[in-house]
Amino acid sequence: MKEAVDRQGNLMAAGPEAPAEARCPRCGWPVDLRHRRTLDGETWFWRHRKGAPDDCPLRYRWGG
Repeated sequence: MKEAVDRQGNLMAAGPEAPAEARCPRCGWPVDLRHRRTLDGETWFWRHRKGAPDDCPLRYRWGG
């Protein structure tokens, strides 16, 4: 996912300046900041930690 919620409850975008940990805006589960190298440079995203609820729609949706 491209956006997550920080400790103060603010929505923030994934990127190199974002904190390493945040929460999912839909289910509230902890997410970790990750990045991947692409042909165009790098892409940043948040990923749920293991054990997250299966019913969170952002857990399986690409680009969300």
